[in-house]
Amino acid sequence: MNKLSVMTFSLVLCMLTGLLLCGCGESQPPAPGEQSQKTGAGQASPAASNKAEAGDSYTARIKFKAADGSDAIVIKRYQDHDKIEINHEGTSAVLKARSGAENRWKYKESADGAEEKVQVAEVKLQPDSFKIVDENEKLLWKIRIKDGKIKVSDNEDGNNSCELKSKSADKSEIRDASGAEIGNVKFYPDNGKLKVKDAANKEILVSKDLKASAAPGVIMLTHIPLKHRVVIISELLRMGQ
Repeated sequence: MNKLSVMTFSLVLCMLTGLLLCGCGESQPPAPGEQSQKTGAGQASPAASNKAEAGDSYTARIKFKAADGSDAIVIKRYQDHDKIEINHEGTSAVLKARSGAENRWKYKESADGAEEKVQVAEVKLQPDSFKIVDENEKLLWKIRIKDGKIKVSDNEDGNNSCELKSKSADKSEIRDASGAEIGNVKFYPDNGKLKVKDAANKEILVSKDLKASAAPGVIMLTHIPLKHRVVIISELLRMGQ
């Protein structure tokens, strides 16, 4: 190699070295997906943030809306208790349920301005039925589940009971003590909503958290106090009805 060629080669080598050094000093764009990973590591998703802000750690939530779109009944299951928010039929209340003994749940609410909670009802669970009793163990309501029917009565023998009867996988009829149909509960696959309607086809409760369930139909049994109806709904859902 002559002297001129050596000098030319050396000059090219110096230029390449300079370019490489300059390139190492520049900031590089993040690799695909790197930016989202960094955001995820340092910042919670909007849903997670909202949950953290609310301070909730429930394991399950079931929400029923009224016909006007407002939250009528919200049931939240926690590790050691249930919380039920009611805003329906002119009643606003918050119930908390705890299991102090096996197969027994006590539902209580705070009286206005009082620290002590008032017991609304106690539930005694059995495999295919449950009772709702007051603080003195007096029977208030008995609920039986058998042969695709849920029967609700105010006595041990089930006389004059109201009934939620399964008609198909997606629909149950609601009948009063005389046997007259007063409404139905139906799941609509097209929009994913479970609706309780009265005999005039008016929507009473709507949920997107459930599919096949007859439980919310108890809301139509208006001879039962609202808080007791909500307790019955909560317990039927606990039993998978």
